[in-house]
Amino acid sequence: MADNTRIARMKQKAWSMLDANAPEEALSAFRECVELEPNNLNHQIELGVALYKLNRPDECLEVLDKILAVEPNMILALNNKARILLDRGQHKEALALYRQILNRDPKHVRTWIKAAQLMSSLEKYDKADGCIQEALAVSPEDPELWRERAIIARKANRLEDAVKYIDQSLSCKATDFDSLKEKANVLAALKRFKEAIEAYKAALRQNKDDSDAKISLGYAYLAENNTKDALDAFEAVMKVDKNNARVWDGRGLAFMMQGDQARGCVNRGTAAMINKKYDEAMDFFNQAIEAKPDYPEAWSNKGTLLEKLERYEEAADAYRHTLKLDRNAVVCMHNLGMLYIRHLDRRYEGLCWLKTTLKYDPQRWFKLPSDLRSEVDQASYMD
Repeated sequence: MADNTRIARMKQKAWSMLDANAPEEALSAFRECVELEPNNLNHQIELGVALYKLNRPDECLEVLDKILAVEPNMILALNNKARILLDRGQHKEALALYRQILNRDPKHVRTWIKAAQLMSSLEKYDKADGCIQEALAVSPEDPELWRERAIIARKANRLEDAVKYIDQSLSCKATDFDSLKEKANVLAALKRFKEAIEAYKAALRQNKDDSDAKISLGYAYLAENNTKDALDAFEAVMKVDKNNARVWDGRGLAFMMQGDQARGCVNRGTAAMINKKYDEAMDFFNQAIEAKPDYPEAWSNKGTLLEKLERYEEAADAYRHTLKLDRNAVVCMHNLGMLYIRHLDRRYEGLCWLKTTLKYDPQRWFKLPSDLRSEVDQASYMD
């Protein structure tokens, strides 16, 4: 028999190494546990989980298949394999595994939920609802089940049913954050925006840091033509996530409603760019420039987009035009400098622009690529 103390120590080391971003050391420790107790399938499950967390799904599948060769109906292994198959878009194969679990244990509520979510993602809403009803037969007072049923009804546009189901969820647990947020989503879908706003606020009292609820609250304010509170909601998310397309688009809509067409188009163009909808983004930036030709941010963002499209000369033109409009546009200086160096074979000019950037923002020296720092230090400032 293996030394249980040693195994516990190795397991602790394995998870610590995983948390410390030391993947090879973590996997080595997990594998040692498996070697010490090769017949303990729980060790192999944990090895599989570690491989999944390290984004090594093929190796994870190999481990899971070895487990299932020994124990074909091990629910945890089947669920974990289904998750990987879903990540790969293999919906039929994942569903087959869920059916295998439910054939073995029809009362496995969490699997009914996963099957329902899968059916809902395929827009098979009646089948999804049927899965939830099976789970409710096992656990009728589970608020998560009623919430999932409400979500399915909302997606199927059966909004009155969704209201009934989400109220049932909240009758089981009145302070459940996810159910409060879903009630707000349903009310918003019904265009009952005043009530939706209060529901989003109630949800945020339970979880003040949820970005999705804040964004949805912002859109509900927009529906009520309350641009000030909408912008406050969007700004709260922007402080922690500047790459959220829904926030940028919501801000853009708010600015447009306030009559600031140029700023609105720049924000909406940024949202489109984040979503890799480059033609749409270009249309928005051009609209911003048409509305306000001397708006530096519109030209700068257009330059960024042109650079993404590998239209480097046009990008340089847009950056230079930005700097004519705003000599202190530090980000634009940096972008132009790097563009000259990396793509346009105008290294010395690029170094000079980077040197000038440091005059306005000395801390940017630490953000420079290490191979350029000494050359930038020796370069001249741009006139």
